[in-house]
Amino acid sequence: MKTSKYAHGLSIAVAALAASVSMGAHAEYRCAAPPTQEDKRACELAGVDRPDELRLFIQRTSPIYGLYFYDYVTEADVGRWYSAQRSEEARLSMTADDRDKEKSSSR
Repeated sequence: MKTSKYAHGLSIAVAALAASVSMGAHAEYRCAAPPTQEDKRACELAGVDRPDELRLFIQRTSPIYGLYFYDYVTEADVGRWYSAQRSEEARLSMTADDRDKEKSSSR
């Protein structure tokens, strides 16, 4: 009985280790030297603050090329996208506030 519990525990540990190694090895940054045209296009989209276009490109082409979103994105890209989004939201909010002020002053 002790041997089967030990073997069971060992097999679970080996499976967990294999899963963690394979998951970590999957995401590799490919924009340093894009090996293919599709990698180059994905890197271009990631570099020009177009995360939605990058996502759509990868969704459309993943059955063909097997692209993975996080192979083309760094933390700096995410930070830049987040900052751009916040700036756009602030600009839109200010524009809406200005329109509300104009409406109330014209009455």
